Amino acid sequence: MLPPVYTAIDGMFVRTNFTDLFAKLCLFLAVNILVAQIAKPLKATRALQLTAAIPGRLILVLVYGLEMILFALTTTDIPSPGLGAYMGDPVVFAYNAVTVLYVAFLCSLVIGPLFQQVRKAGHPFQRWSSSLVLAGFSLAILRAMVFLVGWVAPGLYEVGQSISAISALFVVSGLACAWLGLRKYSAPAIRQSHLRGESA
Repeated sequence: MLPPVYTAIDGMFVRTNFTDLFAKLCLFLAVNILVAQIAKPLKATRALQLTAAIPGRLILVLVYGLEMILFALTTTDIPSPGLGAYMGDPVVFAYNAVTVLYVAFLCSLVIGPLFQQVRKAGHPFQRWSSSLVLAGFSLAILRAMVFLVGWVAPGLYEVGQSISAISALFVVSGLACAWLGLRKYSAPAIRQSHLRGESA
């Protein structure tokens, strides 16, 4: 989504900003899979149902279908990552609102289980990774709220983008911490999952 890269890729498509629509599909799939993988060791049944099971897949299809409809209704002649240059258009705003709300919905599914995991006595790597991912997912929910407030308080778009970047850094740091734990310790409980509640 870096402007030079985005523009270069977007030039390959007939429809301007089709790159953004494809990027949103990648984002939806990535967050959906990540939440499902985190939900498994946490035994978060509801999260698994709403991500990896049929209900979750149906929601994903419906949400992305709505994104495609909204994208088809937009008029954007100049490449713009996230269609940020057209945020004053109600259709573009709705298109992006669907994105942040769906991501926030996915993240909210494991906020409770992650918080419980952080409070448990366990291996430090488990708690650190859970804490970082929890912070990242919480920021994703905050980002959705800031985006919606931006409709009545213009000028918050860049703030929301900054929150998204920080959120991603927290999540990546949490996953890196989990990976370090898997590399450092060979106990089955650690290797089975970086978020499992049992201590090594």
